[in-house]
Amino acid sequence: MQGEKDWEKYEVARKLKSCVDSIRNEYLQDLKSKQMVTRQRAVALYFIDKLALRAGNEKEEGETADTVGCCSLRVEHIILHEQLDANECVVEFDFLGKDSIRYYNKVPVIKKVFKNLKLFMENKDPGDELFDRLNTSLLNKHLSSLMPGLTAKVFRTYNASITLQQQLKELTNESDNVAGKLLSYNRANRAVAILCNHQRAPPKTFELSMANLQAKIDARKEQLALAKTELKQAKKEAKTKGSSDPKLQSLVERKKAAVKRCEEQLLNMEVQATDREENKQIALSTSKLNYLDPRISVAWCKNMEVPVEKIYNKTQREKFAWAIDMTEADFEF
Repeated sequence: MQGEKDWEKYEVARKLKSCVDSIRNEYLQDLKSKQMVTRQRAVALYFIDKLALRAGNEKEEGETADTVGCCSLRVEHIILHEQLDANECVVEFDFLGKDSIRYYNKVPVIKKVFKNLKLFMENKDPGDELFDRLNTSLLNKHLSSLMPGLTAKVFRTYNASITLQQQLKELTNESDNVAGKLLSYNRANRAVAILCNHQRAPPKTFELSMANLQAKIDARKEQLALAKTELKQAKKEAKTKGSSDPKLQSLVERKKAAVKRCEEQLLNMEVQATDREENKQIALSTSKLNYLDPRISVAWCKNMEVPVEKIYNKTQREKFAWAIDMTEADFEF
């Protein structure tokens, strides 16, 4: 039953693909509406669409931290910059989102959005609501009128999944080995995690585990240098004594294989080190389990000849068994 719910969730997000352009055109038109509530809704939708912000008003029971989402932003949570870092119309966000994770971002926006934000902030104190005419109920009611089942969360799921699919196409190189392809997959996943602000503190054992991995890399480099020296000697001996000796030729082939094996192991370790460093403050699993259509990953595995076990662990494979069973290599979100 959970699998069926997941399938339905991603199918609703897929339907958004067919009408997202018209929805975007509508909220861009609404930015110049005569009604303030319509303008505020349009700006909020712009943020939810472009920045994958949560709608807001979604506190867990008993949560006391001052956490907010898009609709509950206050004036103090944004700073407007006419120009910043060679960009015009920049909005600087700084607030606590879900689970008290800080959202800090500097984003160039279109002029209409910038002008409206100025208008919304006029004659307000820092603690006043930015969108004082709007709440998540009004926003989601409007969204459901545009497409059955559409909510702010569906927008987030759609943008996360479509970003993963696009990034996988751009980053993956078919000629890479499995380790290289997995690095590309994690980089694509990382782009989604950054979009959705899925952060974490670096693991307490991070520095130690990286030091251990670096020691292994250094040891493997020494092994590779030794293997290359032995291969050079074997080739020299075979050339001196003549290439007709099968034992010497066999030795050369074994040394070649040893060099190749060392090179592959070293590459895998270096890729692993890069992957760990890039993702030490990013929670990849949050988006993978909640916002990314698993069929995108399964199809990628089939196309790239990467075992699905490399992407999903046993528990995750059970959760997404429906996707693993039904997905063909030509699946498009």
